[in-house]
Amino acid sequence: MKLYTNLFSPNARKVHAVADELGIELETQTVDLRAGEQRTPEYLALNPNGKVPTLVDGDTVLWESNAIMCYLAGKGDTDLWPKSAKRYDILRWMFWESNHLNNALNRLFFQKFFAGDNPDQALIERATKDFRKYATVLDANLANNAYVTGDTLTLADFTVGVSFGYAVPLELPLEGLDNINRWWTTFSATKSGSILLPG
Repeated sequence: MKLYTNLFSPNARKVHAVADELGIELETQTVDLRAGEQRTPEYLALNPNGKVPTLVDGDTVLWESNAIMCYLAGKGDTDLWPKSAKRYDILRWMFWESNHLNNALNRLFFQKFFAGDNPDQALIERATKDFRKYATVLDANLANNAYVTGDTLTLADFTVGVSFGYAVPLELPLEGLDNINRWWTTFSATKSGSILLPG
């Protein structure tokens, strides 16, 4: 299996973390995003969105990090992606992250890292408020759970967790979110969880 990747991308990093947790060795090819390699005809033939990551496994070509994670975990029998109804709860949190939490974080990410010397402070304030709103939902869920979907680590933790690797550079408001802080401190200290941290 070959992964087209760039570790600057949080979405690529969570695929690497899941592969590590599963003990899957991937052939990797770094896509130079600054040089525009993601927009070459060859790469767009694999991933028409021009983003990373993209997985190629024989005739199977997958883009979208969450789909790739499910594919990798589905190769075996693992608690990360159990063959039971728990998958729907895992999917719920994976969709929640991509539609809500990540939406706020992407806006913060752009303003903090790409807007140059004049970031839009009003957008930063709105995105920070949205992040806090959704982080509060996660914190309440973690009040009675060691991990996002219960007592065991699943794909949901990797999906949600990659956002918290940016807590310091994005100045995420995590004060008082004790359950998130407990979960993230424990998870990010593991070998696979540490891959979610920006290098």
